[in-house]
Amino acid sequence: MKKLFLTIIISFAGFALSYVEKDINISSDLVEYKKSSNSILFKNNVEINSEYIFVTANEAIFDNDKDTISVYGNPSFIESNNPNSFFKGKAQKIIIYNDEKVHLIGDASMSYENINISSKKILFNPQTGNFTQQE
Repeated sequence: MKKLFLTIIISFAGFALSYVEKDINISSDLVEYKKSSNSILFKNNVEINSEYIFVTANEAIFDNDKDTISVYGNPSFIESNNPNSFFKGKAQKIIIYNDEKVHLIGDASMSYENINISSKKILFNPQTGNFTQQE
C-alpha cells in the first residue's frame, strides 16, 4: 500500500496552524479531511516527525480548533529527535500540543536519560526535558 506524506507548515486545506516556524511531518496510509469536526484523520502506519520528536502510531487526528495532534495506538511510541535530550516513551494515547508539549496517557511509560517512569499520565516537554507524573 502506498504511504501518503503530508508536511504541515502554516496551512493545509484552509487550516491555520500555530506551529510557527516548525515543520510537523505526518505520513500514513490514509488521510481523511473531516470538515464537520475541522480535523484531519491519519490512519495506518502513522509517523509524525518534528524538530524534537518522532512518533509512530495506528491513528492520529489533527484538531484545528484545539490546535493539537492526538495519537492512538496499542501502544503509540515517541522518541527524541533532539541530540541534546534523549528520551523514549509509549502510551495508549499521546497528545502533542502546538508548543510541542506532550501528554502520554494510559499505560504510559518513559525513559529519560537514566530515569524510567510509569504512570497513567505523563506530562512532558521535549524541548526542556521537564516532566510530571500524574496517577
